[in-house]
Order: sequence, then structure tokens, then C-alpha cells
Amino acid sequence: MLHGPKTERALKDLLLRDHTLLGGLLFGIEGHAVEVQARATGVLKWPDSWRGAASIIGITKGATKEVLARISGAFSKLQIPDPQVSILINLAPADLEKNGTWLDLPIAIILLQAAGMLPDLPEETEGRYVLIGEIGIHGEIRRVPGALSIAYQAKPGQWLIIPAGNEKECALILAKPGHEGCGVFPVRTLQQVIEFFNGEKPLENALSQAIRFDNAIPKAIDFGKIKGQERAKRAAVISAAGGHNLLLIGPPGEGKSLLAKAMPGILPRLSDPEKVELTKIYSACGLLEKDGMAVMRRPMRHVHHTASQASLIGGGSGVPRPGEVTLAHLGILFLDEIAEFSRSTLEVLRQPIEDGRVTINRVHASLTFPSQFTLVAAMNPCPCGYFGNERCSCSPKEIKAYQQRLSGPLLDRIDLQVELQSLTFDERFAKITDDASPRLRAEVEAARQMQRDRFGSEAIPFNAAIPGGSVADYVDFSPDGLDAYRRLVDGSQLSTRSMDRLAKVARTIADLSRSRTTNPPHVEEAATFVIGGMLREGM
Repeated sequence: MLHGPKTERALKDLLLRDHTLLGGLLFGIEGHAVEVQARATGVLKWPDSWRGAASIIGITKGATKEVLARISGAFSKLQIPDPQVSILINLAPADLEKNGTWLDLPIAIILLQAAGMLPDLPEETEGRYVLIGEIGIHGEIRRVPGALSIAYQAKPGQWLIIPAGNEKECALILAKPGHEGCGVFPVRTLQQVIEFFNGEKPLENALSQAIRFDNAIPKAIDFGKIKGQERAKRAAVISAAGGHNLLLIGPPGEGKSLLAKAMPGILPRLSDPEKVELTKIYSACGLLEKDGMAVMRRPMRHVHHTASQASLIGGGSGVPRPGEVTLAHLGILFLDEIAEFSRSTLEVLRQPIEDGRVTINRVHASLTFPSQFTLVAAMNPCPCGYFGNERCSCSPKEIKAYQQRLSGPLLDRIDLQVELQSLTFDERFAKITDDASPRLRAEVEAARQMQRDRFGSEAIPFNAAIPGGSVADYVDFSPDGLDAYRRLVDGSQLSTRSMDRLAKVARTIADLSRSRTTNPPHVEEAATFVIGGMLREGM
């Protein structure tokens, strides 16, 4: 059991001491270092409760009461006596909004130091330790979201004292250059940390042993399981190879959703930095079900038409949270039944589609989240879904109104449109395989490599992201390819944006065929998806 100073002189000596610890918190999806300062400000006539004797500045009002209540409950469980001094804690920097539970652990330890119940760290180790963790009223230390983002703020050589259950994700800091000297020390109870600061028991470094990770993203369906729909599958490969947004139009039950679910399996494999970036996002959002999970595959987020704007692009009360466009970062955002979404909800997608990021503004914060996804949308051709079939019961007016639910500006950002047809009898009973996706992914990766070589040091991730004014610099038309492109543009009276889309899709098709130049067959195939779509821009 801990005890406070016994004499009046010892109590007065506490007033001369300054105490500093390091903590961290999550703000949006980014970790931030926090300096926790404390000092005793006066000797009490008689011991007071921790909630009555301590005050915290630099934190939101409601959070102060909750933090002290949790810590007080844990101290009571551990039979730690009430303090004999009043204690002031400051959390810096002051301009960073602080709430949540990440700072429970450093605040608890610094309270005990300021009350004279725990010694300060030796001078040679000052600044080495970063403490994060939520404290339960029974003295347990609970897992927190966003631990990896906070760990990434650690300086080389710093040691992280973190909740057990966060140590494996924090081990990913070793992927950051210069952080080989960092340590990760998981703890389950406040008592463990108190014993460590008292010099009684060491903590074990989780990085001293190899750590294996489970994939937080399930494996995608193999393309070989998709029956028929060869033209739609070709459009999906072009979409994956060039990062082009894709609209699938067809009757219910013909494979639109299955195709979208299969697409992550043909996208290029994630690089190690991309795996860390996505794991940070999913950790911050509390989507890693257990420790030892990491995002090692490209995500596919399936969004229902009832989704709100905030759930789609991010927001919420207080500090904005990421939405589906950020959870789909580097992967697929699938909008099923896109014509059923409200017009206002769809319009908020324009910024993230255009910029690859989304900015959420609030009174006290403006946060930017990454959102470089490939949009795959599906819709029926008419309200009943059977347009062009004798089963269709929709009037021409209803069909036109339904198709016009997608605005021109949004359609303008969808490079590929493809219609799915009802499967034939033979297609429905065709044999399925389980080995098509690896072959298609190899084709996609080869096409992406050609794009990386072409763009060099330019910050252009794939063909679909070529800036409008630079398309001619990268498409490399052959003389015949340019003539074919000119004929199509003149004959279809395309807008400038659609001209660019046609050129970029043609370039991707050329990349898939390993051609250095964009030739007539590439342009003509691109036109079937860009110009020949059922829905046209500017409707």
C-alpha cells in the first residue's frame, strides 16, 4: 500500500517540486503528444478525496470530472489513501482539444507523484516514457482506440507504456525508420505501473519477441465465382488498373454486388506504408476487433442508400470522425442502389472523389481525412429493375425520372459505365473456378507499374488521377490512335471533361496490353464504356 509524507516539513517540500510525464491522445485519426505537468499547490488541513483535492486544466469541462472519478475509484480499490495536498495538473498544448480516456494513466501516476506517494523518474530516464491508457474503477487498464496513431508520435528511443491488448498494433512503429530503439510495454493493471515506478518490478517489452498479425479485412471473392458478365468483368479490370470509377447498371440478381465484392482481390497489393496507414485509420475508428489485427488487404466498404451524409464522409458531434470514404481509402467504396440515395448525400462525394481527401469543418476543429478510393456504384436501369424486358412495368416518364436521379456533375466523375445482362441458362450453370483473381491482379499490377514509371516523381497515383490540363502529356497517342480519338470526340460532341475521361481510360487499356502508345483499338474499347454508357453526363 502507498503512503503519503508523514511530516509537515515533508508536505511543504512537495510544494517545491515540479512533475512532468508524457502522454498522448487521438484527435480525428492522428495521434498527438501531450505533456502532463503537475505540482502540489497547498497543504490541506486534513486529507481530502482525490476528486476534491485535484484540479485539471487544459481539458474539456465534462472530461475532468469523469477522469478524476475513474481514477478515484481505482485508487479506492487499491487502498491508496487520500492526498494531503491540493494538486494542479496542466495538459499541454492548451490549444489541442482533450477528451476521451487516453490520458487516464499518466494523470493517475502524476497525481501520486505530486502527492509524494510515488518517486519521480530518474533524471536520465526523463522524457523516455509515454503513458496511455484508460483506467477502470477496479484498477484495470483498458484497451484504447488509436493506439498506433499515438505510438507513431513517439520519438526514437522512447518507451510506450500501453494497455495490454494494444501492444501488437503498437509494434508496427518498427516500420517507421529510426524507431528501432523504441519499446512497447503492455500493462493490465494500475498496480503494475505503480510497482514499476516504485522500482519494485520491471515491465516486459513486447518488441522482444516476433509478432504475427491477423488480417482485419476478409479475403475478397474470386473473380472465377462470377458467372458470365464478361464485359462487366473487363470493365472492372480496367477500373482496377487505372483507378477509374465504375457504374454497374443491370437488373437485380445478375452479379453487380458480387462483382464489387470481388474487385479488392484484383487491386494491387498494399505496400508496407499503406498497411500501416490503413491500420491507423481502422484502429482510430475502433474497428480492430482484437489486438494483433492489421489491415493487410485493400478494403471494400458497402454503403446502403439509407446512409447519412455524416456516416458517408465523416462528421458527428464534437471532434469529427472519419466516414465510409475514409474507411474505403486505398480500396473500394461500393454504393449499392445509387439511384436510391438522396441527391444531397451523393453531392457530398464530389470533393473526396476529386481531391482524394475530405475536410470536415467544426467550430473548434477542422480535420482532413484521406479518401483515395475507387467508387463502384450499382443501380437498376428503372424502378422495377427490368428495363428492356417484358417484365418491366415502368412508364417512360418513370424510367427517365429514375435515371436522372444521378446528377450530371456526379456522372461526370464516373469514367466507366457498363450494363449487365440477364444470364443465359448455360451461364447460370457454368462451372466456377477459384483462381481467376491472382491472374487478373498480376495484369493490374503490371499496368500500375507502367503508370508509376510514366509518372516518375509526380504525385499521380494512377491514370484516373491525371490532372485535366496534363492528359495530353501522359496519354502518348500514336498517330493513328490520335486520329481515332479525334473522330470519336468530334462525332460525339464530348465535353472537355469527357474527352479527358476517354483519353485516360484508353491509356489504361493500353497499359493492360503493355503498349507504350495508345492505339486505335484502345481508344475504341474505351469509347464503349465512356461514350456508350446508358446514362450520359449533363442529363
